[in-house]
Amino acid sequence: MEANRRTIIKSAGAAGVIGGSAAFASACGADDAEQGSGGSGSGATVPADDVPVGSGIVVDETYVVTQPTAGDFHAFTSVCTHQGCQVRTVTAEQIVCPCHSSEFSPTTGEVIAGPATEPLQKFTVEEAGGTLTITE
Repeated sequence: MEANRRTIIKSAGAAGVIGGSAAFASACGADDAEQGSGGSGSGATVPADDVPVGSGIVVDETYVVTQPTAGDFHAFTSVCTHQGCQVRTVTAEQIVCPCHSSEFSPTTGEVIAGPATEPLQKFTVEEAGGTLTITE
């Protein structure tokens, strides 16, 4: 059975800390079509249960969806405003870009620590029937 992004992300979140830094992975696969637009920028859907409380996930290599506390969902672009790298690490306290360690708020997308100076673009996220819909 080929691993899809959801399996890899859940595994990375469960793995916790590896070598002193939090690990988070994103992958592409055929099973990802159910999650939304495939990165077209028009929006995406994801099961609410896939977004861990106190963390988050990267969806379609386009969005980062966070759930700092139970039922409190937020969505942002997954593209760092510093040099366009994909953010990967998501915790209750921060969204971190692996390229230059810029840190963003998981509730507002605002910069916590640079070198980024601009916040992550925020998107609307709505929950209905256990599914989150992200719209721009």
